[in-house]
Amino acid sequence: MPDTPRKPTSFDVARRAGVHRSQVSRALSGQGRMSEETRKKVIEAARELGYRVNFLARSLQSSTSGLVGLVASRLDTPYRAIQVRAASRELLSHGFTPILLTTEGGEDNTGLVERLLNYSVSGMMITSGTPSSGIIEECASLKVPVVLINRDPTLEGADRVLIDIEASGRMAFDMLHERGGQRFAVLQPRDRTYSVLGRARAFAACCRGGVDIIEIENQTYEAGLAAADSFLRQSRADSVFCTTDLIALGFLDGLRLRHGVSVPGEVQVLGFDDIPQAGWLSNSLSTIHQSSEAAAVEAVKLILKRIADPSRPFETGRIRIAPVHRATTRGEPS
Repeated sequence: MPDTPRKPTSFDVARRAGVHRSQVSRALSGQGRMSEETRKKVIEAARELGYRVNFLARSLQSSTSGLVGLVASRLDTPYRAIQVRAASRELLSHGFTPILLTTEGGEDNTGLVERLLNYSVSGMMITSGTPSSGIIEECASLKVPVVLINRDPTLEGADRVLIDIEASGRMAFDMLHERGGQRFAVLQPRDRTYSVLGRARAFAACCRGGVDIIEIENQTYEAGLAAADSFLRQSRADSVFCTTDLIALGFLDGLRLRHGVSVPGEVQVLGFDDIPQAGWLSNSLSTIHQSSEAAAVEAVKLILKRIADPSRPFETGRIRIAPVHRATTRGEPS
């Protein structure tokens, strides 16, 4: 019976590359400082020998796998897709490997977070739903950094990245009011996430003369398209705040293409997020810019700071917002 070929070890790779054994896993994981020349030597030696690092096996010894969990929903939306891509790129550049778990958007993601803990993750980033306080406490006891992006700020025990909800609503109102808006409406999804519901309420609070709240099914283009029918039946508003760009694009098509409404002549339309599609010439949607990429980079930064110093005070990073006037709001301030 022929002998089974011996699997190459890190000693073999180190010998072939002419480096110390400790540099092998660091080079192959992307972690640790070393010259690019040394890293290339190790990678080439490992490739020639057919050597692979079993990072999950290493985690049993080191209590960490180098994995960082990303919990996200609505990956079919441009905003979330850009955010996940940016987070993945940023983690890889710092030597960590992202592991993505998707959810339908429910508010309790405790089960997904527990599953990530089974992989001895080095940290996790949660962009959808809100884990229970108990699971956050467990993460803290295991020294697993958790960063929440635009999640409920009353939950303690985690770093977070947030937009200013009140400022978002005020900015939306000001953008429409200064361009001649007199009667206002807001499209409010029934699947109420913290940031979307928060800015809808903050906008409504600014409309002292009253606001028409048009409830829609969810945060999709299709829901925005259907909302145009509801809006024209229920409201006489001349200015509408759509709480996401994807909703706004559907609403815009419903007004223009289904009902022949002049935008912005008869009705001004404002979105939120500034996804790439908002700037397409056929849409030219006025909106409020918040950078999904900047939020992801800030979240990774907070994870790295927590790994370096688990006892540091919890921190909140802020996502900047900025008005973007295009063709769906009127040309000059009134």
